[in-house]
Amino acid sequence: MQVGCGVYELETRRHRYLYFWHYETKGGGRRQVKDYVGSAGSPESAAKAARLCEAYYARVDRDLHRLRAETLASLAVRGR
Repeated sequence: MQVGCGVYELETRRHRYLYFWHYETKGGGRRQVKDYVGSAGSPESAAKAARLCEAYYARVDRDLHRLRAETLASLAVRGR
């Protein structure tokens, strides 16, 4: 499982833009996805990026707890 996300700035034609990157499962593998958030100097963009990071980590947390429960349940059945 590859987990991670973040925010970075990209300058194009003297304008700075904010992007959110994260990992997704696609076609049986993990790949990095980059999504445009907005202007780098905008407070709205910063707030949106923070929401995207929070949502990503909440989803990963749920997935990890589910995976842990499934793995431990599988091991408990084998131990009987």
